[in-house]
Amino acid sequence: MHAGVYLRQSRDRDLDEDTGEKKGLAIARQREDCLRLCRERGWEVAEEYPDNDFSAYSGKRRPHYERMLADIEAGEVDAVAVWDLDRLHRRPIELEHFIDLADRCHLALATVSGDTDLATDSGRLFARVKGAVARAEGERKSARQQRAALQAAQQGRPHTGARAFGYESDGVTVRPGEAEALARAYRSLLAGSSLTSIAKDFKAQGFTTSKGNAVTRNAVRAMLLNPRNAGLSAYRGEVVGQAQWPEIVDQDTFEAARALLADDLRVANHSNARKWLLGGLAQCGKCGDGTKVGVSYRHNRSGTISRIYVCSTKHHLSREATFCDERVIQRVIARLSRDDARDLLVDHDRPDVEELRAEQHTLHVRLDQFAIDYADGTITASQLHKGTERLRARLAELEAQMVHIDRAPLLEDLITADDVYGVWLTLPLDRRRAVISLLYEVTLLPRPGGRPPVGDPLENAELVATVQMEPKI
Repeated sequence: MHAGVYLRQSRDRDLDEDTGEKKGLAIARQREDCLRLCRERGWEVAEEYPDNDFSAYSGKRRPHYERMLADIEAGEVDAVAVWDLDRLHRRPIELEHFIDLADRCHLALATVSGDTDLATDSGRLFARVKGAVARAEGERKSARQQRAALQAAQQGRPHTGARAFGYESDGVTVRPGEAEALARAYRSLLAGSSLTSIAKDFKAQGFTTSKGNAVTRNAVRAMLLNPRNAGLSAYRGEVVGQAQWPEIVDQDTFEAARALLADDLRVANHSNARKWLLGGLAQCGKCGDGTKVGVSYRHNRSGTISRIYVCSTKHHLSREATFCDERVIQRVIARLSRDDARDLLVDHDRPDVEELRAEQHTLHVRLDQFAIDYADGTITASQLHKGTERLRARLAELEAQMVHIDRAPLLEDLITADDVYGVWLTLPLDRRRAVISLLYEVTLLPRPGGRPPVGDPLENAELVATVQMEPKI
């Protein structure tokens, strides 16, 4: 009689120290006992079917179990040896299917823990009772594991699952290169970059996911939504406490990214990155109902092709794109170059913002007084240095407290630059669009009638007025 030996272990926790591979010690013990059983029965072992680290309770596919069933159907296996019935099944529905198969194929079954004759009603009854007991045991075990996992999460202990990007396999130690890339990804997202462009950055830097797969936009989204990056412990996606491992980004940054990723457009797998600066961003002034403009092309009399912004639903707006882009950029650069530009970084919705501003003003007055006292000879250079150093450190703290978490990644490097336009030219398109969208509501009106103006169009007041920019902040 040709026998198949089925071997299964739900969870293999024994790892080889050198290779990190599962040792399969429980499988080896089962194999030894089952082969001895086959020798005692005089069965010839035709095939072994080892499912190591596979649960029979979860209902997930067990590849070698399925292969064994196929071999039984094909008549290549006449008997099955297994350590115990619960190695075969922990779900009654699978047991019933196996009983039916055994009946049709006249299959013999032997277990190390005792025989079960599926050809008799008492044998089938015993198998069903044992299967029901195994099912109940599996449910109790699952409940215990879930409760233990929740407790571990509440205590901030790392889970034992797959390695998270940015951390080592122990779940606690930060992997520097990945952590830096992850922090850059958060900054890029909050600065207006699309998930697709961030995924491309990961690939350009040579990174893969923690499982070794290519980094896709969906993979980036999953990485950025993982609370563990902010030092938060979660259970089934819900944050349940502070973690014992170090954070890669602060919680404010994580929450800002999570709010941004909750945007319906991003969830629907759409990107906010467009091919042109104002396409899908500016509104059609002729419609006046929020309709956005699209991008088209036209042949000029000279035979050249130029880009034009057109109404996305009707044919009543056609504007030369280069002029509109330059006008918008001109206005944005002017706003970011103003003396009060830093005020754009302040979170005016903070309940204590006025108190912080008052302290900030007081500190500036004291700095001015230090300078006056030094000029008058009242204080020494050393006293001036120490006093101003202390006040400037406090001013930096106040500025950090007042900063708007969503605006800072978009605007800070522009506002603090000596050459705002120079920095603007280095920005990717999606970042430029995000800055424009934050600062202004752009509306394009039809071009005035008559002949095109002579000279620089940006100096023509009538033409400039057709690119309306309503400040948002």
